Amino acid sequence: MRIPAGDAVLSSAWLSGALGASPAWPHGPLQVVSATRIGREHGFSGRIHRVVAGTEGRGRLSFVVKQETSEAVERELLVRSECGELLRECVPDCFGGVSDGETGRGVLVLEDVAPADQGDVLQGCTEERAEAVVSVLARLHAASWQPGDDASSADLPRWPARPMDPDLWIDRLVRAAARFPLILTGDLTARIRHLPEQVSPVLERLRVGPAAWIHADAHLDNVLWRPDGTAVLLDWCNAAIGPPAADVARFLSEGVAAESRPALVSAYAREVGAGLGESSAAVALAVLPLLQSAVGWAGREDLASAGRPAAVCESWLRSVCLWAVSQDVGR
Repeated sequence: MRIPAGDAVLSSAWLSGALGASPAWPHGPLQVVSATRIGREHGFSGRIHRVVAGTEGRGRLSFVVKQETSEAVERELLVRSECGELLRECVPDCFGGVSDGETGRGVLVLEDVAPADQGDVLQGCTEERAEAVVSVLARLHAASWQPGDDASSADLPRWPARPMDPDLWIDRLVRAAARFPLILTGDLTARIRHLPEQVSPVLERLRVGPAAWIHADAHLDNVLWRPDGTAVLLDWCNAAIGPPAADVARFLSEGVAAESRPALVSAYAREVGAGLGESSAAVALAVLPLLQSAVGWAGREDLASAGRPAAVCESWLRSVCLWAVSQDVGR
């Protein structure tokens, strides 16, 4: 199905046609009443609108229309086909998805998870709410867990982490240290000058360990909590087969209190059925690739100098650096 450019996808005619072809949409043709842009401040990928529409089957209702690349939509639909049932209530229901390979555009029509509380990496969350997110990750990982990366799933997307090119790393490190000298002190900058050389064997160790479907971008901005406390994870366009510890470390690195990490890793290990020592060691390893990513983002030339993106970058960099220093990285 062809996808028109821009917000023409929000028209009553196009949405009725797209949803009419989906068996997950039971409400018949619709008439759009309003479409409101959402999610910009939380850095969601794609362009997202909350749409209110009148339907023949259920009267007025709201849902979310997410415009993405065709590749991202195909990735999310793949994850849902592989893991959707086990994650029911923990991901928004999908009423329909369309991918247009010719234009490279894609559209998802998703449940409007309301009422719900939006996570925020700058505000943080309680340990109880963090444990609800860890529980969702554990469910995802446990259901697809393999002792190693299974060659029979070679056609599935893989976790793309890799060591940064040394020259690019130095460029990013120098720029990040100039921007955030109170975080990347002279001593820490010297200690991690050759970090990609350390990241390379760490990635190899993670990749020869357990593998599962991972969200690959699990942080509080991608979380909603339903009134009953259930965590709902959003933005699955980067999901891949990879080391489960990478998901856990990513979530614990941003907006989660450092003192809560041991208890949350313990809760994760219990739920996924893994040894606590093994889980703790794997999560600790995954901090190094996170440090490379955080510094790499902080050293980008196009990093905003103000506003929420700049604040989120600084907050994440501080959190990851403190975690790395506590593990004596670079010594």
